[in-house]
Amino acid sequence: MSGGWAFAVFPMIDSGSPVQVVAAITVQLLFISLMYGPQAALFAELFPKSIRYSGASLGYQVGAVVGGGFAPIIATALFARYESSLSISIYLAAMCAVSFLSVILLGQRLRQGMAE
Repeated sequence: MSGGWAFAVFPMIDSGSPVQVVAAITVQLLFISLMYGPQAALFAELFPKSIRYSGASLGYQVGAVVGGGFAPIIATALFARYESSLSISIYLAAMCAVSFLSVILLGQRLRQGMAE
């Protein structure tokens, strides 16, 4: 959902209409909330009790640095190269697809680990 919304959010922001800008940001925040809600439970299930806090914290922080740290640089480079927010929308949709696939594969791995 968030990957598809990336194609709507930039034209809404580019419109300059305060109503559209607020609507674009509000809907995006809703999608982010839907992601962050179950994320804590997912991270908690990834690690055994003895290292749960350290493992979840390290995974979250490294992911934020690697995934979130380079995203603005990549988006800026894409906009400079193509002079359009469409390239940024494609990048965001691709990253959402990678994230979705990762969660699907991780879920299969967790189910296999519980069955063993």
